[in-house]
Amino acid sequence: MYLPRMIDTSLESWANASSRCPLVLRGGRQVGKTEAMMALAARFGNHALADFELAPELRNIFAGNLNPTAIIRDLEASLSVRIEAGRTLLILDEIQECPRAIQSLRYFKEKLPALHVIAAGSLLEFALGEISFPVGRVDYMHLYPMSFDEFLTATDRAILVERRPRRTAWDNASELSQTTAQALNDALREYLVVGGMPEAVAIYKKTRSFLEVQRIHDRLIRSFRDDIPKYASGELQRRNVSQVFAAVAAAVGEQVTFTKLVDDDSKRTKASLFLLEKAMLLSMVHSTSAAGLPLGASSDLKTFKPVFIDVGLMQRLCGRQARDIMATDDLVASFKGQMAEQFVGQELLASGLGSEAGRLYFWVRQAKGSGAEVDYLIVRDGQVTPVEVKSGSSGRLRSLHLLLKSYDNIKSSFCLQSRDNCSTSDQITFVPLYFDLS
Repeated sequence: MYLPRMIDTSLESWANASSRCPLVLRGGRQVGKTEAMMALAARFGNHALADFELAPELRNIFAGNLNPTAIIRDLEASLSVRIEAGRTLLILDEIQECPRAIQSLRYFKEKLPALHVIAAGSLLEFALGEISFPVGRVDYMHLYPMSFDEFLTATDRAILVERRPRRTAWDNASELSQTTAQALNDALREYLVVGGMPEAVAIYKKTRSFLEVQRIHDRLIRSFRDDIPKYASGELQRRNVSQVFAAVAAAVGEQVTFTKLVDDDSKRTKASLFLLEKAMLLSMVHSTSAAGLPLGASSDLKTFKPVFIDVGLMQRLCGRQARDIMATDDLVASFKGQMAEQFVGQELLASGLGSEAGRLYFWVRQAKGSGAEVDYLIVRDGQVTPVEVKSGSSGRLRSLHLLLKSYDNIKSSFCLQSRDNCSTSDQITFVPLYFDLS
């Protein structure tokens, strides 16, 4: 059964647009790209699926002429499906297995623009890095693991989505009943165990068993490790990538140095981090100045913290037990704050509203001996807005106060805590961890 996703609305808007480009759906392995494309296909009267992994012989169709008319003619013959512009959705899945098919997308826009063409694949970023498209020939969307809202909807608690306090209407947090607040906290604990990988959410929806979820997590982790030889060359590099993959899960929320992450050559570790980011198994959160926009213009590529692909997988790799997470009173302070910071980073990436070009940023004071750091910098309504994930009163948030004092352009900030109401003090709005920043 398909679990509805936020991206469904964006995909439908793309399909209904009078003018569109072929669409490439990007995202990590097993985040639900194929399922989202097939859900879109169900809205069409007809669709044609070309899976280059299941049917490698289809690659031959793209080996010669890239004229879309010739390609469609041969696909119709191979798939036994009539492909008609305006009526058929053409799905090119696992397209990384056929680089010529990726190249063909620009010609579908130029010569057959009325045909709906959508593509996706595992480890697609490696293939896309070798191919350039003229501006305006191909569109992109990113898909991440399921967000907390999507998890609530999938587990039959859509009413909590409506009652979850949000940045656009945060006053409703003061109206939360104790029962609603408790339900949101309980659901959040479950999400921190299960995470947002669709297969894990689906089995939890069906069984409500953390043990079954654990089995799914273990299988996904094995599949990620099995993929390493596909993008890492040489035995030493492959071994390092595997070590870094596990080490990064335990390093969420911490500034990472290439020399200390794992006991290996720092250059090799640096290469592994970039490979894992390209595989979309992690996101590097780079430090930047809060002086103005864009945040990326002043970012420091040498100073960064990781956000793992998924909070549930992170917990499993770290060996944390579901019973301990479900029993904790302070979700922000537990596990050195890593669990909460991962959750917030993952939510910001999933919403697409907390990043610039898919990247997140944080602030660190560039002064010798200074340990001042604020977890995230996001942009809201054209303004830089700091986000801290930390327990304690306003007086204890020294780094956040220092940031606010140092930059006149920053007018407000958020601090997410284990609480059930919202309040503002000294330019800081204190909100529950389950608060929606988007």
